[in-house]
Amino acid sequence: MSDGAGFVQFVNAIAEFAKGKEATAPSVPPVWQRELISARHPPRITCLHHEYKQVIDSNNDDANTTPIQKSFFFGPKEIRAIRNHLPPHASASTFEVLTACLWRCRTRALALDPNNTVRVSCLVNGRGLPGLIVPHGYYGNAIAYPAAVSKAGKVCSFPLEYAVELVKTAKPQMTAEYFRSVADLMVIKGRPLYTVAGNFIVVDVWRLGFETMDFGWGKPVYGGIAGAFPVISFYMNFKDGIVVPICLPEPVMERS
Repeated sequence: MSDGAGFVQFVNAIAEFAKGKEATAPSVPPVWQRELISARHPPRITCLHHEYKQVIDSNNDDANTTPIQKSFFFGPKEIRAIRNHLPPHASASTFEVLTACLWRCRTRALALDPNNTVRVSCLVNGRGLPGLIVPHGYYGNAIAYPAAVSKAGKVCSFPLEYAVELVKTAKPQMTAEYFRSVADLMVIKGRPLYTVAGNFIVVDVWRLGFETMDFGWGKPVYGGIAGAFPVISFYMNFKDGIVVPICLPEPVMERS
């Protein structure tokens, strides 16, 4: 019903009331105009959506193994260590470097067939996207997760810079037309599930404001998602770094 940004807005509104604000309405008026980003008439898929391609998982040796959760912390020291694996001229954001590293480590740990196609999907917020009207205060879902694709063998064996450059291609795919194409795809294909086999979805929530929520007791020590899902991990703010929960079958987690 809502995405991370909408949820944070809702919780902050509750926090305002909890702190006894004199106002009778939230400081950010809620907007729930879902029709603004509904499918077109008639719907038409105009972009390539790797994140929704339905494929058969041919590497299911660990499928019946109970998944376990572990969290990994990346502070300035850890990020610098990852950057040391890139050429001196390489330019990349913390998100791009971290995502490429995790995608590479995860693909290696899964021990996939080198010829299998793997994906990394980066969740992108459509708010503020040129050409897409999402009003201030919108509570609904305004996200999509375009993907970059590669052969598993290349992600595992090529230098880290290869994965970084692929991650860089994912987020720029998100245009107003791409977003509308996703909405139309949901109607045409009956709301398909995102690709599961060989996919890694990363959700960056460390800038949403979970760590600043205040119900009158002060700012939280930690704020964010409770854990990961087998295909989805979240980047969350913690102290001076980022904590990333990972959910994988136990044998895979041991290899990672």
